[in-house]
Amino acid sequence: MKRILILNGAGRRNGSTAEMTRAFAEAARANGNEVEEFFLQYMDIRGCVNCGTCGRNVRTADSPCSRKDDMDLIYPAFGAADVVVFASPVYFWDITGPLKTAVDRLYAPLRRSGIADSKKEFALLMTSGGSTIEHMLDWCSSFENRLGWTRIGAAMNDVEEARRIGAGIK
Repeated sequence: MKRILILNGAGRRNGSTAEMTRAFAEAARANGNEVEEFFLQYMDIRGCVNCGTCGRNVRTADSPCSRKDDMDLIYPAFGAADVVVFASPVYFWDITGPLKTAVDRLYAPLRRSGIADSKKEFALLMTSGGSTIEHMLDWCSSFENRLGWTRIGAAMNDVEEARRIGAGIK
């Protein structure tokens, strides 16, 4: 059994991105995995201010950042997660602002625990009215190349592929 964290950057709880995360989560749960999803658009998450507190280890693992907001709900789930799923519609050829802000704030626990000790698997679930996924795969390469994470799948506008990725997690 694996613990899966979904960071959903979509603006609608019942849109196309949510449909993909539901299919993914259903398939992953069917294999006995635990899935926790955060709808970032509806959370109070402010941007990193580069204060350096996370590098001084003066905070706890569940609250590694000096900013006090809803990231404190995500940090424990991120720390426990074996798999992180980035879900987002494409906005202006990129992930949404809420997802980017949350990802930036993940620097705090990564810095605190040591990036070399943060190996995780990850998947990308994207929706778009016309863009391709190639640009987003380039974004994902940073997680692979800089953090040593393992990409287990990526899907663009494909609910069945999202389901297949979720079903493959055991």
